[in-house]
Amino acid sequence: MPFVLSVHTALGVAALATGAFVLARRKGDGLHRVVGRVYAAAMVGLCVLSFGLRDTTPLFAGYGPFHIAAVVSLVTVVAGVVVAWRRRPGWLEGHYMWMAWSYVGLVMATGGHVMRPVFLWMRDAGVPAGLALGASLFAVWGLPPLVGSRLIARRKAGWDRLGAEAGMAVG
Repeated sequence: MPFVLSVHTALGVAALATGAFVLARRKGDGLHRVVGRVYAAAMVGLCVLSFGLRDTTPLFAGYGPFHIAAVVSLVTVVAGVVVAWRRRPGWLEGHYMWMAWSYVGLVMATGGHVMRPVFLWMRDAGVPAGLALGASLFAVWGLPPLVGSRLIARRKAGWDRLGAEAGMAVG
């Protein structure tokens, strides 16, 4: 495995692990900040290094759909970090939304890499190609945003209730 691909993969694993950790636990303490910074750094490195890799289904000069996803991911992570640094009114919700959606995008990109061999296996096992492709696309592009949007909305609703109970806006 080439060096760039090895580092890209390691950063992807680090981002998946640290992002899940940060999203699953209490927010705002020192551990959240440290692990969150590791997540953001891993994501930035992951996205930047993706441009050192050529896609097998190129759109332009060897760059393809994963490179488009890398640009979107880079924007979401940087936006989430900038919102947290500035700490303007309402920053908490913006920070959470940008970072949570960056994680959903990461899961989708990871799924895209993982599902290709699954699609090929299903097709080779006799599953009609259209059904195998549809199932793969749903698993990668449908399921993560569907589940992610529900989890993100549930967390935000909890914040809204806390703010209403305290008589103030949370954020």
